[in-house]
Amino acid sequence: MSEHARSPFRRFSPLLLACLLLTSCKGPKYLNQDFDLRDDGERTTELRFTATRHIDSIADVKTIRADVWKLEHYAYPDSIRMFVRVIDTTGFVVTHMAAPYKKEGAPDYFPSLVEHLGSRRRVKDSAVRNYTVREIGELDSIPANIALAIDNSGSMKGAKPTLDMGTGLFIGMKREVDKISLTAYHKVITTVFPLTADSALMMRELSEYVKRPIGLFTSTYDGIMTSLKTLNDVPVDQPKVCVVFADGDENTSNTKVAEIYEYATKHNISIYCVGFGFAKDEPLQDLSLYTGGKYYRAYTKRDLLAIFQDIWNSLRNYYLVTYRPPQFEGLHTADLTVRIPGRDTLIARGVYDKTPLNPMIDSSEFSKRILFAFDESIIDTSSYPILDELADALQRFDNVVLEIQGHASRNGVDDNRAEYNQKLSERRAESVKDALVTRGIDATRLRTRGFGFLMPLVPNDTPINQALNRRTVFKILRK
Repeated sequence: MSEHARSPFRRFSPLLLACLLLTSCKGPKYLNQDFDLRDDGERTTELRFTATRHIDSIADVKTIRADVWKLEHYAYPDSIRMFVRVIDTTGFVVTHMAAPYKKEGAPDYFPSLVEHLGSRRRVKDSAVRNYTVREIGELDSIPANIALAIDNSGSMKGAKPTLDMGTGLFIGMKREVDKISLTAYHKVITTVFPLTADSALMMRELSEYVKRPIGLFTSTYDGIMTSLKTLNDVPVDQPKVCVVFADGDENTSNTKVAEIYEYATKHNISIYCVGFGFAKDEPLQDLSLYTGGKYYRAYTKRDLLAIFQDIWNSLRNYYLVTYRPPQFEGLHTADLTVRIPGRDTLIARGVYDKTPLNPMIDSSEFSKRILFAFDESIIDTSSYPILDELADALQRFDNVVLEIQGHASRNGVDDNRAEYNQKLSERRAESVKDALVTRGIDATRLRTRGFGFLMPLVPNDTPINQALNRRTVFKILRK
């Protein structure tokens, strides 16, 4: 008898397991308020990946859509990787549109890629001249590495069996090459099983874990960080995702959201959060967005089951778009054109943010290399693009208040110019403030200070070091 046949989870149909899962996050007493438990709810849901279909077998190409399921920006500014899906309205992902599976003589289905830099100001558009599109399918056998993080705290009272059964369903969908880890958390963090491809081990450890009672308090962020670290040994270029099942409660973690973001970005891990009904988990939605993952919302039994299938299938079938991005410390919107004969042009859109004002970043200050005319406070025109991107970020994050700090260099050992350099650094800080105000930023959000040459980064002993010390520093006073 196979390991799957012996598993107690195999006695339940996928639909029943999905139904059980929907009692999660807030407990059964909230079901009538938050959930639609029918097979076909009235709520509108997103397209979910169910199976694959050859481009030549699509009867009506007007049903085809395109999206970006995953975006990796860990190697920025050297490279970006977008995981693109072409999918029809019945959930079939369209295949054989790129090398190595595209047939000879087929058209170029992905003719152009453009990055739009900025948001409200839309600083500029930058066409990407060199990019590659490579189709990944079932035959490629690229392993998927998934870390599951499941809330096992008191807020899940009455829902633990649901999450346990749902985890069994998720494990049952893996291939031999795929690996999964499972972390459960309340106040105590438990690695139920480390990253492994051994399905028998997973089911055995899961069977022991389901006997444990729920715990007190909730350490969601500590649990997610522990889950992320189970992926440490996976090569950085392999698909890695962390799937979080949580209701957003948090009260005992030592880990900060910014630390999770920094770790996930450094190790190329995308975070996917599955929310149920009206779960209050805004920080987890932000983590999904900023790590290049996806936020899911389940309202019906069928929708929940479709989410499980969507996660697995999307890691097995996609078009991998790789390119070198333009450098811009702000919002990047990448638009890949998908052109299919007989269909209006489609756009697969991915978004990532490289601004230092990113709410996921914990740093309170950053520097900009803003150049000035020699011995003057007049900003050199070459620095205008830097001011444009900073103004765009300030317009998006309109709660941010900045202190603009001017720093000068000290030439030689003569201290007679100390007062002069102090005044010069103050005027330069004011010039930066005026430039941002001209670009639409409210003056009340900007403070200025001059430090002369009192706070050098490096010794003022060479022209290169002196140039490094002539800088503008921005301190975030409020986010």
